[in-house]
Amino acid sequence: MKKYLYTLCTAALLGLATSCVDSFDATNQNPNKLYMEDIDIQKIFPGTIYKSLNVLSEMNYNHYAYMARYVVSWTAPKSMDNIGDRFYNFYKKVLGDVAIMEEKYDRDSNGNYWAILTTWKAYLYSVLTATWGPVPMDAACKETYGNVYYYNSEAEVNIQILRWLDEAVETFDPSGEKMLKDPFYPGANGESDIEKWRKFANSLRLDVAIRMMNMKKSPEAISMAREQMAKALNETNRNYLFTSNSDNAMGRYGTDPNSDVSLYYERILKEFDLGTKLETELGGLTYPAMNEYFFCYMRSYDDPRLSKYAQTSRNDDSGDHRAVVRDSLWSTVEKKFVQVSYRVPFLPRFEMKQTPSGWLVGKDEHNNDLQSLYSTASVSIEGYTYALLPRDFIKQDATVKLLTCAEVNFMLAEIQLRKDEWGVNVALPQSAEQYYYNGISASMNEYGVTTGISEYMERNGIKWNTNGLGCHDYRNFYKADINGKGGYKNNLEQVWKQRYFASYFNGFAGWTLERRTRVMKFPPFFYNNPENNYGTYGANLFDPIPERLQYPIDERNWNMNYYREACRMLQSSSQTPRPDNNFNDNFFTPLGIGGPYNQEGLYDRWKEGYLMYNNEMVAHWYGDTLEEFYDNVLKDYPEYSHLQGEERLAASIGYVRIKEDN
Repeated sequence: MKKYLYTLCTAALLGLATSCVDSFDATNQNPNKLYMEDIDIQKIFPGTIYKSLNVLSEMNYNHYAYMARYVVSWTAPKSMDNIGDRFYNFYKKVLGDVAIMEEKYDRDSNGNYWAILTTWKAYLYSVLTATWGPVPMDAACKETYGNVYYYNSEAEVNIQILRWLDEAVETFDPSGEKMLKDPFYPGANGESDIEKWRKFANSLRLDVAIRMMNMKKSPEAISMAREQMAKALNETNRNYLFTSNSDNAMGRYGTDPNSDVSLYYERILKEFDLGTKLETELGGLTYPAMNEYFFCYMRSYDDPRLSKYAQTSRNDDSGDHRAVVRDSLWSTVEKKFVQVSYRVPFLPRFEMKQTPSGWLVGKDEHNNDLQSLYSTASVSIEGYTYALLPRDFIKQDATVKLLTCAEVNFMLAEIQLRKDEWGVNVALPQSAEQYYYNGISASMNEYGVTTGISEYMERNGIKWNTNGLGCHDYRNFYKADINGKGGYKNNLEQVWKQRYFASYFNGFAGWTLERRTRVMKFPPFFYNNPENNYGTYGANLFDPIPERLQYPIDERNWNMNYYREACRMLQSSSQTPRPDNNFNDNFFTPLGIGGPYNQEGLYDRWKEGYLMYNNEMVAHWYGDTLEEFYDNVLKDYPEYSHLQGEERLAASIGYVRIKEDN
């Protein structure tokens, strides 16, 4: 009997391959059999890339981007969820293709083809094991005795990934055979750019090796990571790292609505473009918008990427949908504070609007009126107010970023800071500080930011070895500080947070970074409908960020013995194991790659308290004084330069001076 994963993988590829090759000879060949001569990487691999992008995009839309706290949308992770085909699709839609192609294209005879397939397989397994922990690898897409298949441990999978990537880097040959129309790294004439493929393999090797340095219970994994990190950075292989954004590992969708448009377009934009969903629903949860905690960092340090990471609120023929802020500004002319209201171009979406159960609303000691500028009433939400994800991120021919030059520079900064701690013998040509600034510059360049960069890099918290004070979220649960001054561990906070900022909407990257470093220290998730959540920390009221996703429930039906063994391996490799009464397939068990983790007492810390609602993240948007507003609104509204003073503010941002009661 063929095992479940094998059957799924084979069925998926049979459908693809027979649709991509010429018809069989009806007399001499079985039309239901896939012949080796009909397997053509030129025809199959483009479809493999497209299906990979769909699998990864679906995971990002449903899980990763939310768990990274990049966006708030309709989904929220719950430990009752059945992941179902989102797990199996990695195998039946993609890895099955790779397995069949590997039967034809071996390393000795088809070096570049083999290295491309191996690099792609390594990336997919790096996502799988960093999402679930132990996963089927050696037994995947193969026939086994009985309807069962075993899992490899997290350490085994990561070690094998490094072996694959090591071999791929050694195998790539720019003078060798190439794909004629490479779907991922096309050169000027469409052929495979082998040097870029090799840079992807080596840069990915560095990324995986860095994750593995946390695997304290698997010394063989740390030893392998240390060895491969040094090898990736030796004098020869340093040339095979991303050095510009043209090297970035990015999948590209197409524009044919019948074959290759992005999953995001199909799930989010299509209904709006076809008119089957009303424009008034744009503020709804099906359309992702920037998370409040991420927004706090963008706002606190006047990050010039904000306008690239979010759409401005609409102000057009349909109405002025910008958020209205009530504020207090100092007038240098009148020598007093003036109560005003005005509209702002961005407002994040809150994870939860209402007051969480068990919490009370406190009063500011300087103001007894809860309907003042210190209360939620000071921000009025209207229509398309939220900082929606830009259309470029989810349009028909959107790109899906897997790994970027900015991330590689932040990796190099981290290695330079930690090479003695890790015992890695490498000699890098630049300092951690320089790699840090290189990473910021690469991120700005990636998004076409041309102004405000030098000013940004000079701000406290952004400038190397400085501390920055950020604003609070609207409930005062979180403060966007950056503590970068004093020793390499503080410098690491700057490096990690900048890497987090640069990876916006690549939820897998952001979620993995936070689990590995614990640098963001976000508050727990609070739930609007506690009865719908089976969280194990907060009495069904709140939970921390999930540490992993659970396996599909079908594994208990098809593969119970090996499923139990996978859960055992999960718990044994975790530095903070968290067994439960649900087969130990625990949502909150940190993986081996996870950093130090202590959530004891979480419920007691967050079960009750006093909220101090505030509007810090939008207050004083254009400055601290009226006079600063006069000048600074021109950055967003240069068309009003012919107007002066409050007349300019009224025309541009809907400014109103609020009359004070005598």
